Amino acid sequence: MPNFRRLLRTRQDTHPTDGAAWLIEYRTFDGATEKLSPWRGDHVVILGRPDAERSDEVMTRITQALDAAFSYYATATGRTPPADRSIDGRTVVAEVHATCGAGCSLIGVTGIEIMRRYFQLLYDGVQRDNEFDHVLFYELGRNFWFWSDALAFQPPDEDPVVTGFAVWMRFRSMAAAGVNGAPFVGTPFAEFEAQVAGLIDQYEGNPDTTFAATLAMNRSPGAFGGTDFWASIMMRLTATYGDEAFVRRFWEHASRAPRAHNTTEAVTNWVNVASRAADADLGPLFYDRWGFPRPDGTATRRQ
Repeated sequence: MPNFRRLLRTRQDTHPTDGAAWLIEYRTFDGATEKLSPWRGDHVVILGRPDAERSDEVMTRITQALDAAFSYYATATGRTPPADRSIDGRTVVAEVHATCGAGCSLIGVTGIEIMRRYFQLLYDGVQRDNEFDHVLFYELGRNFWFWSDALAFQPPDEDPVVTGFAVWMRFRSMAAAGVNGAPFVGTPFAEFEAQVAGLIDQYEGNPDTTFAATLAMNRSPGAFGGTDFWASIMMRLTATYGDEAFVRRFWEHASRAPRAHNTTEAVTNWVNVASRAADADLGPLFYDRWGFPRPDGTATRRQ
């Protein structure tokens, strides 16, 4: 665990106002050091740039929304990530000069970074329109991913599952937090979510499209990529087989699934876990209707 200076005292206020003495010395994923200002929630600590003018009211709303999303992930998955980047038991969300993308997170443990321009985008959207950009809700999904051994696709196939989880659960965590999503690349957030959800319809509508040409290559039958297509399938299953109860049962059973040594075994686990969560045999759906690989490696030609 990084050696943060322990500067968060036991106080009720979200953000300390003692000036420079409250700066946190944070070591980034890339090994740089930045001095950042903490905003504390129940489950997360936002480390923000100290030279930015930030409203207590807006920062509190952002912190509370991330707290609510964290709580949702914990309830839905039945687990919390072990501490890596944390302060006083709270997940660190650090606003930094540079990281591995717009946002970047550690898989299966705590720790999120977001580039300054994207945190400012989030802040401005909340302040101006009460709309929350999606990045940090997505990155929380990376922290809460624990099932690679059982569900991730294996080489030579490409894996859509690990990131697909974050794509899918971003929508659910934002809904659970009660926030309005900001536009995604100019598309209203509700429309964007509907586009992702509709990818399974595009797949079903074209019998020439196959598992091998889509998910196994991390590709989508329409817009976006294979991670979005995996999320779309999970959105369909959830809507059909019990909504939140299905989600919780799915991850409960996924935690007991055996290790997959190849993609076929990962798909077998997926089908079995989904069937148990739905309390129904979903083999005909996956194998006959969608043409996914059966446990013996063969695939039914879609009609």
